[in-house]
Amino acid sequence: MTFRPSLLDLALLAVAPRAGLARIGARMAAEQMLRAYDGASRDRRLSGWRASAAGPRTEGDSGRDLLRYRARDLDQNNKTVRAAKLQFQGQTVGSGITPRAVGVNKTMRKKANDAWARFVDTCDADGMQDYYGLLSLTAGSMFVDGEVLHLWSNDRAAPWGKIRVLEVDHLDDTQAILSRGTSDRIANGIEFDDWGTRIAYWLFPSHPGENNVLKLASVSKRVLAEDVDHYFHVARPGQIRGVSWLAPSIVALRGLDDVTEAIIWRKRIEACIGLVIRSPETQGAAPVVGAQKIDSAGRREETLSPGKILRMGPGEDAVAFTPSASGDTLEFIRSQLYAFCATTGVAYHEITGDASQANYSSMRAAKIAGYVLMDMVQWLVLAPRIKTAWRRVMYREFVLSGDARFKDMRCELSMPVRPWVDPLKDIMAKVLEIRAGLAAQPDALAERGINWEDFIAEVQSWLAATDAGGLIFDTDPRKVNDAGALQAAVTAQGASAGGGQAQSQS
Repeated sequence: MTFRPSLLDLALLAVAPRAGLARIGARMAAEQMLRAYDGASRDRRLSGWRASAAGPRTEGDSGRDLLRYRARDLDQNNKTVRAAKLQFQGQTVGSGITPRAVGVNKTMRKKANDAWARFVDTCDADGMQDYYGLLSLTAGSMFVDGEVLHLWSNDRAAPWGKIRVLEVDHLDDTQAILSRGTSDRIANGIEFDDWGTRIAYWLFPSHPGENNVLKLASVSKRVLAEDVDHYFHVARPGQIRGVSWLAPSIVALRGLDDVTEAIIWRKRIEACIGLVIRSPETQGAAPVVGAQKIDSAGRREETLSPGKILRMGPGEDAVAFTPSASGDTLEFIRSQLYAFCATTGVAYHEITGDASQANYSSMRAAKIAGYVLMDMVQWLVLAPRIKTAWRRVMYREFVLSGDARFKDMRCELSMPVRPWVDPLKDIMAKVLEIRAGLAAQPDALAERGINWEDFIAEVQSWLAATDAGGLIFDTDPRKVNDAGALQAAVTAQGASAGGGQAQSQS
């Protein structure tokens, strides 16, 4: 905050300059000691800044639904948002986040992985996708709506065998009971106990937006929390519902749509009018532009077509039609899209397809920055729910088989493979990392979505087959070095075999 002398200070300066300077100096020192933050000042610079002290629940309640509806409209009609959503799905889930069993018993690990594989193929209640397809749908819905629900089948004889992905509209927001004669509470359709633990969800059996079409009653039902997975990013302590990822960018994206539409119309006008013919004799007369007709209300309608010339009459002269252009439009749009990309974790060139401003270094820097956000979504939002899904599948297998060891099976997650910007550089860097002992080869394989045990078995089978066939490939480090030459041991082995054969023939 800038110090401003008062009227008394100015008057004292005029009458007694020395005393006035001393007074102003003392006031400036005192204000410097007392002032805390400029951002908390109330001067004219910040007088229009409205800030709320609302808690995370109240703040979300005030605009969550409208944000969601507007975000969906952008997803349906804005190509930038649709591209960002698809990239978000591809980079967070991709072809799947795969859990693998961990434990000392190899047989049980195989049984657990087999049980998970069966679940993946059959879990969709609609029978349209596998589990990883549902997870991709979940990521996309979370990006636009801010949250999404997984409803698991609750048949206790064979529990949790099917999943139905529900938009968050199924939550009954009208269930907001603070006290029901017990200590339970309901907020935003979610029921809590004294500790704030979720114990139930109040869900509509059909989407409220479909009720007018299906003619179904909108009566919510209580569903145990153990049968529901609620996916959303927790941005504030105490937050119980998610907010659209597009929330910080909705106004700017809407404005960009308006700018783009204005540019399109300017281009249309440029194409429609080539010359304007004007004449002092006919000044003020209505020009004949093109095809004209009178509508039902008696109004004259005119149409323009590309290359049209406006004629005004006798004595007319021609003036070239040159609409003014805004030279900084492209840079303005880019700056807005850069800011939008920073909030999504997706690089600019991935959303727009414009790589004209990129090189290896800039693309790698952009992707590394995006990986930070993607890691957060993968490990802090998706991973806990996927591990919960694994525990449900293992419990189901215990119920069906009676083998209690399934309940103790844990898993590790393999995230989707991230494409390299420059494969040669990235592979060499990974090789150096492993050779330096900074990473284990099983972890490097896991980054590529490969189970190291399956990898070893597959390589052993391949090497046995190639040896039996007498084949030597350039990629076999046992026999060929990195320069493509046969290793000395293989050459010596071949010479020894040849010598022995010659001896036997003699």
